[in-house]
Amino acid sequence: MRKTVIMMALATALLFVRQNALIPATQPEERKGRDGRPVTIAHDFLDMEREFGASEADYRALGRIIDRAAAAISVRKGRTNADALSILRAIDSVITGEGYRFGKNQLLSSGLRNKTIDCDNYCALYTAIAETLGLPILPVYAPDHGFVRFFFDDGAYINWETTQALVRTDSYYIETLRIPVESVRAGVYMKTLSRKEFIAVEYNNIGAHLMASGKYASSLPYFSAAVELYPVFSSAYHNRGSSLYALKRLNDALADLKKANRLDHSRAGTHNTMGDIHLDRGELDSALAEFQASIELDPTNYVPYNSIAIIMKLRGEDGKSRIWAEKSRRVRERHEK
Repeated sequence: MRKTVIMMALATALLFVRQNALIPATQPEERKGRDGRPVTIAHDFLDMEREFGASEADYRALGRIIDRAAAAISVRKGRTNADALSILRAIDSVITGEGYRFGKNQLLSSGLRNKTIDCDNYCALYTAIAETLGLPILPVYAPDHGFVRFFFDDGAYINWETTQALVRTDSYYIETLRIPVESVRAGVYMKTLSRKEFIAVEYNNIGAHLMASGKYASSLPYFSAAVELYPVFSSAYHNRGSSLYALKRLNDALADLKKANRLDHSRAGTHNTMGDIHLDRGELDSALAEFQASIELDPTNYVPYNSIAIIMKLRGEDGKSRIWAEKSRRVRERHEK
């Protein structure tokens, strides 16, 4: 989740939204694993992570969570608000009861081993339980964050913030995560994910895992698979553009970053990296505009301040360069952990 102060208001507010489209099916494909269990989305994630360390112990841990949830959940239909909340709280109780806590993580397999799971891992576990038990729970994607929705028979739903075990409204996410209304209308964010699109989220996570390890070239096929499955996946375009920039493929990087920005113009990091590309090309005016946009969106990041100091130095404006360098130092001192 972006560095945003989580508001506690509306913690118990229920959101009911009518949808014209049919509720997507939650049942997994008719496949069985070697242990006879249904193959869920979380099993697919572990299969995708095999070459990155996913082991039989991770599958067993997943199976134990699903079994405990099946034993704990007595209401399967979810006809009322109370039924829905009972089911969602039971799943949270099972996950926390197994010792899992929210924390920074990318791969489901490492989360299962380390007992630290991020929002996407939570969504995978909730969705796997839902697929196994036939529950109307589906994942939703927001900027750098995921949560789940519990659907009712008439298409109404409630949002469940898995990392806090709280009901949240659509407006809560839009306001807290500063989601552009254009991105919501275009289906970039706040859209219930299909199975294919959730697989794209996993491809993006694997790519981010590789990128964090400096394996930029290896990350590219995963980001490409993500945007193939989820064509409006802004984060995957941003990440692929960042990897391409690290590989000095400036034209390709800028094309991806521009695409990411068209889908979500509120991501400060996209503007910052586009600024870096323009600066590398000697396009100082364009670079300055991007760094200023980055600062406006996220004034706590010292990097674009320093980049503007470099631009001023290149322009021969040494006094302004020193001012921006000092701003960078102060912001870094105040906000960097």
